[in-house]
Amino acid sequence: MVVSVEEVRELKSVLERVESRLIAAGKLYGAMNFALWLFVMAVFYVMNGIVSMPRWASLLYWVAAILIAVPLTVRIWNRLKRLYSQFYPSIENEGRKTAFLIGLSWAAGSILGWAVVPSVDWVGVNAGARLGVGFLSFIGVSILGQWLSITRGRGEREMVPSFAFPLLAIPVAWRMESGAMVWAGFVVAAGYSLTILWYLYSAFRAIER
Repeated sequence: MVVSVEEVRELKSVLERVESRLIAAGKLYGAMNFALWLFVMAVFYVMNGIVSMPRWASLLYWVAAILIAVPLTVRIWNRLKRLYSQFYPSIENEGRKTAFLIGLSWAAGSILGWAVVPSVDWVGVNAGARLGVGFLSFIGVSILGQWLSITRGRGEREMVPSFAFPLLAIPVAWRMESGAMVWAGFVVAAGYSLTILWYLYSAFRAIER
């Protein structure tokens, strides 16, 4: 069977379009993931502004949010993984390893941000500053670890603002005498927002290729 040059070009064009759609789907998944957690955080601050939530109520909210949001993100990821696995069969095994490493990253970030930092007296100028630094450390370290687990430090540049903003903001929160936790929330929201916008921009660029 002889394949013409024109048929080869047409096949190449089809494969490039498929690749572009896959890249766009991955970018949209990233945007949806960060948008979901941005919504969860915004609802927490809205509720906390209406009714000052005690620590146990805040903890209860975040436990409930994790129990609801994590299955949603896993469901989205599984649908995306099924789409990718049609073209990249090895993604199944790689996905399990990556998921394990991401879990370790968030466990380490949680211990550092919610247990270690708030309990160390020399961190921050007061207890409020320690909570702000702890929150920023939790988000920054966890997402940095997630990014390294996914990319090994190469690619997915869209994620960088989501951990760079919190980590760079730690010295400022360290010196804040009041409002450090609320300010830290806005910093994280700014980083997430830029990450979402960057993901959407990358998705549209991939579609237009």
